[in-house]
Amino acid sequence: MINVDLHVHTCYSFDATTSLDDVIAACRRASIDCVAITDHGTIRGALRMRNDGRLRVIVGQEVLTTHGELIGLFLEQEVRNWLSPMETIESIKRQGGLVVIPHPLLRMPFPRTTSVGTGEGIQFIPSLEVQKRNPLLSPEVVAAADIIEVMNARSPFKSTWEGVERFAHARGLPCSAGSDAHTPGEIGAAYVEMEDFSDAQSFLRALAGGRLQGTRTNPLVHVISTLAKLRRRLC
Repeated sequence: MINVDLHVHTCYSFDATTSLDDVIAACRRASIDCVAITDHGTIRGALRMRNDGRLRVIVGQEVLTTHGELIGLFLEQEVRNWLSPMETIESIKRQGGLVVIPHPLLRMPFPRTTSVGTGEGIQFIPSLEVQKRNPLLSPEVVAAADIIEVMNARSPFKSTWEGVERFAHARGLPCSAGSDAHTPGEIGAAYVEMEDFSDAQSFLRALAGGRLQGTRTNPLVHVISTLAKLRRRLC
């Protein structure tokens, strides 16, 4: 079994402070065996870390679409920001990547009585409450996704994690967990304990049987991200 943090930012992101050396040291401290580097709008840091060879890396990118953010994993080419969600998904899948919906219900409480949607599997339709919460979650996008991020350590409310879990199970997709780290100390706050894998498809199969682990980080980490935008640290 290996521990994989599936949502980590480095100083290649505009709002993060973590150097590549910091990522390696933090993963060792947190017993993280593999990490998905998912910087905003770029895969340069992820490629550099993978090619360095000191840490096992999944090359990813958090992509800003016209309706919200998606993550691509197992990428070889950057995906342009500001495409439509379906154009973004096509760009990810064209290169053999996997599409992740990160923090689907955003960072506000999600009451347990609120419906997540109707139907099952590919026929699942997100509820109006869910679509109002996150305009990205159209039936077309949800049907095309490969993975849903259930545990995001920067989402401060337990009810939101529970709501996303209900959403993921109704859609019938593998669940992921990631720290969404923008600072070194956050790495490993949420991760998946899973069987080893060799490529995107074996990863997907292993993730389906994985065990999500995690805690929610202090909301003050968002202040650090805001300051990082003002005081850019160059890698």
